[in-house]
Amino acid sequence: MSASGDELRQRARATWAAGDWDRVSRLITPVGQVVLDALDLAAGMDVLDVGTGSGGNVAIPAALRGATVTGLDVTPELFDHARRRAADAGVEVDWVDGDAASLPFADESFDRVVSTFGAMFAADHARAAAELVRVCRPGGRIGMTTWAVDGFAGELFKLTGAFLPPPPGVQAPPLWGTDDHVEAMFGQAGVAPAIARHTVVFEFPSRQDAVDEYMTQFGPFVAARGVLEPQGRWDEFVQRFAELVDRFDDGDGSTRLPAVYLLITATR
Repeated sequence: MSASGDELRQRARATWAAGDWDRVSRLITPVGQVVLDALDLAAGMDVLDVGTGSGGNVAIPAALRGATVTGLDVTPELFDHARRRAADAGVEVDWVDGDAASLPFADESFDRVVSTFGAMFAADHARAAAELVRVCRPGGRIGMTTWAVDGFAGELFKLTGAFLPPPPGVQAPPLWGTDDHVEAMFGQAGVAPAIARHTVVFEFPSRQDAVDEYMTQFGPFVAARGVLEPQGRWDEFVQRFAELVDRFDDGDGSTRLPAVYLLITATR
């Protein structure tokens, strides 16, 4: 039996509220600048950041470029960090509690609509893509990043899926890591996406630091522990993750994990 939309939203909220996303999000901060550059962001534009988290990836950098920014997330617990970050940066952002698959905005509200590793976790992929397009003004641009099926992040999805498959009614996020799926989802929404491949490198002082940070700070892993430990499977999961880190580590002294992602852009 599939969970209801409200149940799925509450589950997602609990997952991302676990751990310390504000700390973990530093790993993907460079991606935000890549997306904003690709979208030719200019001062005075209205920007929506879907899955904003604590705002450091897109919302606050966009505001620093002079845009009027709204940051939306299904996990409002993250907004305390977001507000502090915005205050420290000297910018204002409108923080909104909401779901990528049901955006609480009128049609054609924004010049730029962005989601970096956020909308890809919506349960209904076609609906999420349609919502990103719906709230974008004609001639405006949409930018989305998703983890590619290859590389460290893609293998991480395979590992977590082997231990904790997605619940009924949820499309698996890794589907967004293939060109065919991206083209199908946005094609249904009436736009033709351009897709480019980029790499962001997650860097840690050591292998053990990488393992420790993921296990204690990354919300999905913190939530997974509550399920896997009573089953006696947590230690196996940790060991498999450590092996994955070893496989992808290309650092010399530190631990560096290259993560391939898709940069998806479209003009409405």
